Amino acid sequence: MTDRYVLVDTDTGIVDALAMLTIAQHSGTEIVGVGTVFGNCTEQQAARNALTVLSVAGLRDVPVCIGQPRPGPPPAADSPHGLDGLGDRGYRPPPGVGPAPESAVDQLLRVAEDRPGAVDLLCLGPLANIAAAVTRDPRVLTRYRSVTIMGGMGPASRKGVEAAVQPQFLEKGDTNTNHDPVAATVVAAAPGQITWVGMNVTGRLRLAWADLVARSAVGRTATFVRDITEDYHQYCTSTYRVEDPIYTAHDSVAAAVMLDPTVVLSAADARPRVLHEDGRAAVWGVTPVRGPAHRFVTDLDYRSIRARIATTLDADIPRSGSAG
Repeated sequence: MTDRYVLVDTDTGIVDALAMLTIAQHSGTEIVGVGTVFGNCTEQQAARNALTVLSVAGLRDVPVCIGQPRPGPPPAADSPHGLDGLGDRGYRPPPGVGPAPESAVDQLLRVAEDRPGAVDLLCLGPLANIAAAVTRDPRVLTRYRSVTIMGGMGPASRKGVEAAVQPQFLEKGDTNTNHDPVAATVVAAAPGQITWVGMNVTGRLRLAWADLVARSAVGRTATFVRDITEDYHQYCTSTYRVEDPIYTAHDSVAAAVMLDPTVVLSAADARPRVLHEDGRAAVWGVTPVRGPAHRFVTDLDYRSIRARIATTLDADIPRSGSAG
């Protein structure tokens, strides 16, 4: 029985891939569509990656729609996700499988119109597609059952606390917002049941590389995740300055919040605001609230989230599913 329908907006990099697999393996959940955006790679490559990941999950009929292009030149620095977004391991979609003709923005608007209050929207990349939809229909996000955004840095009032707990917190920054701060500004002003799952909470989940290696010895899904994460885990280990190798799963944390809101142990209502500092843009939750209040997650049940990711990695029997 399907009791949750999800539309995913993504720039389909390595962490996005694990999040999509996490959703696909969740009992009673159906991915009704995927929209792609620039970020970890181009929007066209993100579509190819999404089709590849869906095929790993045994899903061949989910529509994948290409979205907005990058508004300016690409970043000068290389992406830790590789040139193709999936670690440059040569993965391709199955033969004969390609993107749907509908644009990602049109898909966002259509799903909201056709199925008001029935679909959860999960945003894993820069918010260009979401902003374009909001520009055409300012209340579009109110017609989703929930909107979960992997982005932001949490409440501004906790900036010092988070920086003390996570020394790399401010240095790592709000990557999705920094890709397109104009789009983030549009979405920040939109009404709806919107939850920001920011770097303040996603950065706390660090997964042991050795565990993934062990699981990949017997599991097909874990083997795929290990393969695309091979170089990325070295970046994570270096970035977080830890001795034992790790990898991060920022987008899977956001997916877990969407799939099971009870993993949220604490959150604060605040007004999202795009702030610029040291040449980078980030969304922070500020108070007092004037205008639409969004929810910013401040603590999570990480044990539960770890267990969900482990279940995903160990799930090797493709589950049938179809687009709605």
